[in-house]
Amino acid sequence: MDFSKLSSNEKLASIGAVVAIVGGLVGGIGGGGLGLLTAILMLVIVFLPQFSPATKLPGSKGSLMVLVGGGAGIGALLALLAWLPYLSILGSYFFGYLASIAGGLMMGWAGWSEFQAEGGKFNLGMASAPPAAPPAAPPAPMAEPMAPMVAPPAPMAEPMADEGGSDDEPAS
Repeated sequence: MDFSKLSSNEKLASIGAVVAIVGGLVGGIGGGGLGLLTAILMLVIVFLPQFSPATKLPGSKGSLMVLVGGGAGIGALLALLAWLPYLSILGSYFFGYLASIAGGLMMGWAGWSEFQAEGGKFNLGMASAPPAAPPAAPPAPMAEPMAPMVAPPAPMAEPMADEGGSDDEPAS
């Protein structure tokens, strides 16, 4: 695992995933279950190409990161809204939940940034070949038919009739 080979979006996503995992473990699984799951998926998406270069992801890295990061971000917002009433009761465990929520939001932002860096188009599936080139334009219609390049042969003259007999017969 070479952290220096990662782009800034991949670094942010992996840091967010680690924060979400640590926060989920400190705060307990109850509030960070989705955060833990999405964090593990994000780490797999980011580091699998380094660990196994022959393995192909089922889509582009940006498309997968935006899906997983979006799920993490939405889950983080819902967890924040769900746990706000219990702020005073939870005490120190709430900081673990906040860390998990912050990690989920970081993964969401990093996934969106990576997706936009790839052009903002979803590329999911196992396409192994690059997209085909667009078809060539059809030839333009000709303005007028072309004249023949070679003149047709001149008609042959009729053979002349032999009036005095043929040359093949001997004279008598």
